[in-house]
Amino acid sequence: MGEDLAGRTIADNVREYGWHCLHVFPTQEGQDKFSYSIGFGESYGAPEVLVFGLEREKAHAILNECANLFKGGHTVRPNVEDPDVLGGGYKVVFKPVRPDCFNEYLGTALRYYQGKPFGAVVMFLPDRQHRFPWQPGYDYIPADEPLAIV
Repeated sequence: MGEDLAGRTIADNVREYGWHCLHVFPTQEGQDKFSYSIGFGESYGAPEVLVFGLEREKAHAILNECANLFKGGHTVRPNVEDPDVLGGGYKVVFKPVRPDCFNEYLGTALRYYQGKPFGAVVMFLPDRQHRFPWQPGYDYIPADEPLAIV
């Protein structure tokens, strides 16, 4: 019953808002919390977006900004710095999630899409010096887990 209710809630949110935000909390040592969209593919023809290490409210706000951009026709260009998501001159980088990681990281989205193909990307945020996790000196959100799935 709980899963049916969750599925209905997700479907209702996608119908009403164009997407649903799912927050996932670690169940094992070494895992990071993350949030992701469900419905970007269906509503905007965009990949679902995962963001790691942020508090719920901040993650939701950033994913909502993505939804607004996608609604306006913005497209994700993987592995290219995107200046449109954050303010203050900060850019993000989207990297595609490996297909073999969908079951572990996007299980609820897989159930929602019921076998229909969809894409997914991890959104990487810069540190205060505009560096990304793969650059020397990066000092912000731990990124080992998200880097391992792209």
